[in-house]
Amino acid sequence: MSYVIRLNSDIGELRIWLATIILTKPINDEFLVRVKSLTNDCVNSLITIVPAVKVLGPWQMIYSAYLSLRDNLQGVSRFRDPGLGALTYMVGTTQLRRGLEILSPVGNDQVSIIVMGINDCVYDLVNNVINIFKDFMEDLIIGVGFHKVYEGLFRSIDDFINTLINKYISGFT
Repeated sequence: MSYVIRLNSDIGELRIWLATIILTKPINDEFLVRVKSLTNDCVNSLITIVPAVKVLGPWQMIYSAYLSLRDNLQGVSRFRDPGLGALTYMVGTTQLRRGLEILSPVGNDQVSIIVMGINDCVYDLVNNVINIFKDFMEDLIIGVGFHKVYEGLFRSIDDFINTLINKYISGFT
């Protein structure tokens, strides 16, 4: 069973699924491309996968994904894939290369995933993500950022929010 959270926002009702998956083997580029391609069937959605130990908490993923999806829907995103935009917001940078250096899931066997969108197809998207991971899944934990020692960039969620506001202040006014 998947738990999809529904939140009202300025871009419509968000459907959000967060999970941490423990895999039997590290994720590779081919597998990542396969998962990310699922968004082709669900417009106005994103999937972001990051190493679980680099996630401070669920709001780091939710807020970053929301900002990226909003940018994409408003036509101001620098990225065709809003999942990559969410990754850069999570790191607090505008540089994709820097974001991928820090949060690339490739080579990790514990990953946190967010699936977010504004259409009901998100439910099918979540089921498809689970089906792809099913054969390599040792455990699936609903939620993120709570099962392991944190090894990320920020000391607190306040530190993360302050970094976003300081870097992107013009976007909030």
